[in-house]
Amino acid sequence: MAKKNTYLVMILSLLVPGLGLAYDGVMKRFIPYLVLGIIFCGLWMYFGMPLDAETNNTGFCCYLAYIIIWIFGLYDTLRTTIDVNRGI
Repeated sequence: MAKKNTYLVMILSLLVPGLGLAYDGVMKRFIPYLVLGIIFCGLWMYFGMPLDAETNNTGFCCYLAYIIIWIFGLYDTLRTTIDVNRGI
């Protein structure tokens, strides 16, 4: 199996949560990141992001959830790429 380019994988995952996993060929782990990313990004866009104490902060919570999924996806993609390159 050919070694995967770690830099390319991380750039892909920066663009779309988990896209580097698709490049690695791990589709079962890519799909949940993609679906959750689309859901939380869509909810964030729908609710907006008011930061006023008198309004509903649902959009901000969706934004935080999207960022958490994105960061965890970056970490998971890096670990998976390292394992793929080692042949594990």
